[in-house]
Amino acid sequence: MKIQIILLIIVTSVLVLQCKHDTLPLPNIPEDEPRIVGDEYIQLNHKFDRASGYDFDAPGDIYLGADNFLYIADTGNDRIVMLDLGGGIMGYSQFIPHPEAITQNDSLALLIVNKTNKVYKIDLFKHDHHIDQAPVEVVFEQSSEPTRQFTGISVHNGFEYYVTVVDSTVSPVLSQIYDFYGNNVWKGPLPLYANGSGLFSALIPTGITSLREQYLDISSRENTLGFIFCQSGSYPPANLFNYYKVQFITTVLFEGQEVLAPKTDLSGTPEEEYLYYYDKFYLPEDVALDYGGNIFVVDAGSPDGVRLPGFYRFGPTGQQQQAVVGFGSGDYQFKNPKGIAVTRNTDNQTVYISDTGNNRILQFKLSRDL
Repeated sequence: MKIQIILLIIVTSVLVLQCKHDTLPLPNIPEDEPRIVGDEYIQLNHKFDRASGYDFDAPGDIYLGADNFLYIADTGNDRIVMLDLGGGIMGYSQFIPHPEAITQNDSLALLIVNKTNKVYKIDLFKHDHHIDQAPVEVVFEQSSEPTRQFTGISVHNGFEYYVTVVDSTVSPVLSQIYDFYGNNVWKGPLPLYANGSGLFSALIPTGITSLREQYLDISSRENTLGFIFCQSGSYPPANLFNYYKVQFITTVLFEGQEVLAPKTDLSGTPEEEYLYYYDKFYLPEDVALDYGGNIFVVDAGSPDGVRLPGFYRFGPTGQQQQAVVGFGSGDYQFKNPKGIAVTRNTDNQTVYISDTGNNRILQFKLSRDL
């Protein structure tokens, strides 16, 4: 009964909040999208960019919370921006230095990392979802390791969370995934192979998404240790390479215990159409999931555009279904995109891309939904 009451309070608070945020300027929203028949991704007219009244500076991540708000890591502006699903600005956080990645726990608090050795928290529920009133707290600092860089973060099991970690001062390089308790106490690193070339091995991890995200909503009780992480997979100074730049880590039962293990069946024929193809990505930065088990990956591409940036959608078997790639600042083009979020219902789904190098957020829908 207590859980039902708490959920009712949360939902009511969010609905009231949506009705009260009317003091911020509204962005310019273009006319309706054209209807197109087919099954490919169409970029929506409404871009969250300067021309439409936004002022993002190198947004490094985008996250769709259980509260149905979008949260942008506005890296260059040292803040988190809170939007509704249509792009309406709901508020700005207090100062947080160069935020890079965002997640949300079951009490709707945001957890943020910024390529330092710290984890930050913004308690939205405590402050009635007024993000501007919620203090930015440091809830963990690995003070004994000041050169650690936390690059990605994702909640699992409600409040516990994973953090991807890199440290180039450790020879040849430290590449790990940390596990934390819900009270922000460090459990230790996950038992992945260090700097290996195969599955179940991390080499310069860039982002992580718990399998909990597949079912994430306010009433979700999905608890799992599994996750998907992405990585550079390349460290030339030590001649280190990993060919699995996006890895799906699931769980198996071993002597009655749930333990982590690599999911190995995400390859097929033709091999270049599958998630585990060795040359599929150049620099994958982020992963998202939907209710159907589809896997979305955003690839930053190479700085010169030779390896095209963009995003990919894979089915649960790992087979590619769609891709949108292109280098530049026009439509269907990206520069160093680092974040991806999707509405989890597969019907009338929207894909949001944090187009970091172009200081904007782009939206895409399948043509069958237009």
